[in-house]
Amino acid sequence: INEKIDLVKTIKLALDIFNDKNILYETKDEVIEIIIDRTSLIRIITNLVKNSIQATKSIENPIINVSVYQNDKNVIIDVTDNGEGIPTNVRGKIFEPRFTTKSKGMGLGLSIINNLVTAHSGKITFTSKKGKTNFRVSFPKINKKN
Repeated sequence: INEKIDLVKTIKLALDIFNDKNILYETKDEVIEIIIDRTSLIRIITNLVKNSIQATKSIENPIINVSVYQNDKNVIIDVTDNGEGIPTNVRGKIFEPRFTTKSKGMGLGLSIINNLVTAHSGKITFTSKKGKTNFRVSFPKINKKN
């Protein structure tokens, strides 16, 4: 059910579940309102963060940075980690259903996230190299006329 929610607070709650000192959360805004299904938003965040946790498992000082900000048109959520990076040969496939580089799981995570994001008129993109992978989710801002 789409409703007006505070993105800043909802993401903070979603990150609290992890109770992980390596997850850093930053935002310049106290409140960013968006119209979205709360459950979908939490799934998007927790799934991206879980992927980052897995990507940084084998490194000594993992850092997962989640930031939320807005520009004129969009609300943007960045999830960045300093992990292994996404191998070049699989980058074109990572949003496909049942694609996975892990030994466990069905590889539905990013495919589901992609579907949830696009269902809410959003967009998800990523950049990756060893030591820095960033997933960026953007949603249109609430139209002030509504």
